[in-house]
Amino acid sequence: MQPFSNHHCPSTLLTNCAVRRVSVGNGASIYHDALLPALSSATYEILFVTCFWAPSISLTELSSTLRALSSASAARSSDGGSKLRVRLCFSSRSHLQMLFHTSSPNGYIYPPSQWTSKLGLPSPDELRGLDLQVKSIFMRPFSVMHPKYIIIDRRRAFLPSCNLSWENWFEGCIKLDGPVVGKLVKFWRSSWGRNDLPTLPVDMPTTATDPRPITGGSSPASVLHESSNNLPLHLPLSSGSDYSALLLPSPHHCNPQFRPFPLPAPTPPPTPLNTLLSHLFSTATSSVFITTPNFTSPPVLPLLLSALERGVDVEIVTNRRMMLVEQLLTAGTVTEICLWRLVRAYQKLMRSRQMSAGRDGGSLEEGRGPLGALRIGYYRPLLTASREDGATEPVKLHFKCTIADMEVVVLGSGNMDRASWYTSQELGLAIYDRGFTETVSRSVQERLKGRVEGYFGHT
Repeated sequence: MQPFSNHHCPSTLLTNCAVRRVSVGNGASIYHDALLPALSSATYEILFVTCFWAPSISLTELSSTLRALSSASAARSSDGGSKLRVRLCFSSRSHLQMLFHTSSPNGYIYPPSQWTSKLGLPSPDELRGLDLQVKSIFMRPFSVMHPKYIIIDRRRAFLPSCNLSWENWFEGCIKLDGPVVGKLVKFWRSSWGRNDLPTLPVDMPTTATDPRPITGGSSPASVLHESSNNLPLHLPLSSGSDYSALLLPSPHHCNPQFRPFPLPAPTPPPTPLNTLLSHLFSTATSSVFITTPNFTSPPVLPLLLSALERGVDVEIVTNRRMMLVEQLLTAGTVTEICLWRLVRAYQKLMRSRQMSAGRDGGSLEEGRGPLGALRIGYYRPLLTASREDGATEPVKLHFKCTIADMEVVVLGSGNMDRASWYTSQELGLAIYDRGFTETVSRSVQERLKGRVEGYFGHT
C-alpha cells in the first residue's frame, strides 16, 4: 500500500486556474524576482515545497526574507495576532542524507538546533516570530519527492521548475490562483501535513500584491511581436481568464522495477501524470513539443515513434551530459543513447516508407500519410552572452514542458526520464487553452533561440 493517495478519480483532477504570470530565467532570478517577493507578502501561511536544498544565493535571500517575515510577524503577534505559519519541505540535500534518511512517510522534522548548521537558515532566535517547521521526506532507494510549489495564504500558488540550490539552469515558473490552489493544498496535506493544517482566519484578504516590482519583465505585446532571447522574462497575464485544467499529483513508488537486458521494460505506474502524457502522445494529431532535462523513460520512445508514424511532428530539447551518475543509477542508460535509439528507429521507419512507396510506383501506402518530422536539439549556453552576463547565463536546461497540438500545455516537475515515470513523486498541471499554450510556446521558443545545438532534423 502506498503511503500517499493516488488521486486517480477524474473528478479530483479537474479544476480551473487563472495564470497571473509566466517567468523564464535561471533559478536565482526566479527566486529573486518572483518567489521571494511573493513570500514577503504572506499574512498567515507559507507552504514551501522543493526537491533539492543546497547552499546558494537563493538560500541566502530566503533566509533574509524569513528574518523580515519573523520581525513583521512578531510585531503582529504582540498586538494579539497569530504567528505566520511557515512550512519548509524538501527531499534531498546531499547523497549522505538520502543514504541514511528515514523511509517513514512522516519524514524527518529538523529541530531548531539544526536549522543553521545543517540547512543554512537563520538561528531560531532570529526566527522566533514564525511558527516554523522544516521537514524532509525521502524514500530509499530512489524515491525523491520531486514537486516544487509554493502556496501563500491558500490563495495564490507558484509552480517553479527550479530547486532551492546553486544550479544555474534554464527554468520556468507560473503564478496561479483560483480553485486549483485548494487542490494543491489538499495535495500538500496528503504528502507533508497530515495533521498540520489548521483553519485559517475567515477575514483573510482575497488578493495580495507582491511588495517588490518584478524586474526583467515584458508586456504580452512585446513577447508576441518582438523577437528576443533575453533572460529573465516575467510576463504578466492580466486577462483574468479561468482556464480548464487538470492537476496531476502523482505518488512515489519505492520499487524501481528494474529488469535485466534484454527483457522489455515494465509498464510504468498508472499515475495521473504518466496517464495523461501517454494519452497526449497517443492522440496528438499535429505536433508535440518537449523540453526535459533528461530523456531516459522507456515508454516515451515508442509513444513518440507511434506519433511520428501518424504524421505528428515531434520536437525535443534536452541536455548532453546532464547528471550522468544519477541517470545511470536510476535508468541504467543516458539521454544520448536513448535519443540515438530514437533517431535510428525513426530512420528505419523512413527507409521502410520509402521502400513501400517505391514498390507502389512512388505513391504512399494506402491509408498512410507522410511521417511526421523529428527534431532533436541539445541545450547550450548562449554563445553571444557578454562577460557580464556569463555568470547568470543558464548552463543547462531544467524546464519541464510538454505541448500537444498547441491545445494543451503540461508544466510541473515531471521529466521524460525513468525516475519521473517509475519512482519519484511528481506534480503536473495540464492547462487546456490555445491562447495560453501559444503564449507559453512562443515565450519558451524565443528564449531558446541561440541556446539549442541541433542534433537531428535541424537545418
